Order: sequence, then C-alpha cells, then structure tokens
Amino acid sequence: MKCCNNDVVAFLKNVCISENYAFDVLKASNLNTYVETLGNKADGLHYHLDKLFPDDLSEMFFKFSKPRITRLKLGIADLIADITEEDFYGDTAGIYIHGWTGEDGVKGKFRYLVVAALFRNQIIPFYVAILPVGCFKADYLGQAVDWFNSLGIKARKVIMDKGFYSGDIINTLQLKKMKYLIFAPKKKLYRCMLESVPDEGTVIQHEIPYTKDKSGHSTKINLALIKDYDGYDWIFATSLVFKDVKRYIKLYKQRWNIETMFRVHDEAKIKTKSVKTATRLFYFIISMLFLLLWNIYQKNQVTFKLFVMRLYETYFCKTIGIDYTF
Repeated sequence: MKCCNNDVVAFLKNVCISENYAFDVLKASNLNTYVETLGNKADGLHYHLDKLFPDDLSEMFFKFSKPRITRLKLGIADLIADITEEDFYGDTAGIYIHGWTGEDGVKGKFRYLVVAALFRNQIIPFYVAILPVGCFKADYLGQAVDWFNSLGIKARKVIMDKGFYSGDIINTLQLKKMKYLIFAPKKKLYRCMLESVPDEGTVIQHEIPYTKDKSGHSTKINLALIKDYDGYDWIFATSLVFKDVKRYIKLYKQRWNIETMFRVHDEAKIKTKSVKTATRLFYFIISMLFLLLWNIYQKNQVTFKLFVMRLYETYFCKTIGIDYTF
C-alpha cells in the first residue's frame, strides 16, 4: 500500500498539487463525500485546480499511467471505450455542461470518455477526457488510439457500444488501422435488412454517410446481422471477419466489463458542486487513478472498496508517524 500512497502523491505533484491536500482527497474518496466537508483546504485545492486546463489533466493522467502500464508487459490486449455521465444540478451553463430535461432537479450532464486496456480480468484505464458540447468524439478516440500505441501493446480490437456508431469514428479507426467491433443502432433500414437474414446470420457490405467540417463524407463498413439470438436482434459494424457470426456477440459482451468498471469507480467517487471543468475532471480522474492502481497491484487480493479504505488508512497512519501495514 505504501507504493500506492507514493503513486497518489506523485500524481498530485505532477498536476502541481501539494502533498498537503493528499489526506483530504484520500478521505473524501474513502467516504464518497465532498472535500469541503472535511476541513478548510478545499478553497486552496480548487484555487490550484482552476489554473489547469482539462486537456492538460488528461495528458497528465496518461503520462502517469504510461510507465506503470508499460512495466506490466501485457504484449497484447483489447481496448474498450465508453462514456459515462455525471449529474449537474446548478443553473450555470457552459461548454462542458450538456443540456438535460430538469427531471429530478438535474439541469445538465458532464460527460467523460474513458478508454481502457482489457487484459484477462484486468481493466486498465489509461485515457480520460471530459467532452465539450458538440465535440467530435472521433478526434478524442483517435488521440486515445495514438496514446495506446505508444504503450508498446498490440491491440487486438476496440469494442464500443452504439454511442460510437458513426462514419467519422469508423473512418478514424480505419485510418489508424485499428480493428473494431461497434454495436449499431437499429435504424429502419437495418430492421428491413434483418427481415431477410438467414438463421445463421450474415455479414454484408454497407456505406455509411456522415458530415464533418460542414462537408459530406462516407465510409464503407461491414455489417454483421444476427436475428433473434438469445431473444434479441444484433447488428454490428466491424472490421473483424468470422465465419460464425455469433462470435461477434460473444466478443461484444466483453465490453460490459467497462460498465462494471464505472460502477466500481463510483465506490471511490468524490462529490463536488463545482462548475469548474478542471475541478470536475480532477475528481473524476482521482477515482480512476485508484482504479488503475487497484488493477495493477491488488485486484486479486482485495475488493476495490477495501483497497480505497486501506489506501486512506495507510496514509493517515503515515501522517501521525505510525507504521501501518497489511
């Protein structure tokens, strides 16, 4: 645990945050509460965070993750990507606050893109970005692929849900020679296609149009269509080629690991009412940092929540001069 504590302090220093704030950050994560409720250091912490840019925080997280992931020598892994949302209850608008209905007091959403390496039972996040309204997700995903390639790991494929189904994203992946499996939404055209699909399923070529930079484009894709399997119709855009098209379903289900990761991540979530983008992203990244360290060091020994508890307890004992080990 001491090495994990040192890693947390090292990350804080990388983002120009003094170790003086480490205790409150660890405690707030352990208790799933606000840093503001734990003492008088929140204003100072937020003052330093306000000087940062979101893109800088994303890059700092990757630079911190890179040597630790490289030492694992994974060799080959899958990529999984997803977007998770965080409720916003205030009245302030901003380019990072996506509009919402106002139901249950939620006025907007912050959206975070997370890309992780999937290796056996380990989900190792290395890319975290907060998404502005109207952004091109393909640009962020392309950056994540480039950063992943610098880790010295060979990617088998990237697996994504229907939120990533777009010609822009697919074209970006094709240009970067990244194999992909993307769950496709059931548009009217695709539902018509499913009606003539044989029981064993089929793969057809299709062209998908899209607009970027006010210009029209199109890209060619393969659509895998499987009708009424496990009581569900499945459609995938993919660059993978299998004779047994039901194999696409088995591979896609690996993506559900990232949804599990988000649920686990919330066990270390630090709450905040701040409307500052860098502050929001920092707290999200801190929890993702703990998830990274847990997967690398202790996933096979303890639960994530217990890991976070021990992380805090070990650091607390350090501050009062007690040698506390497990």
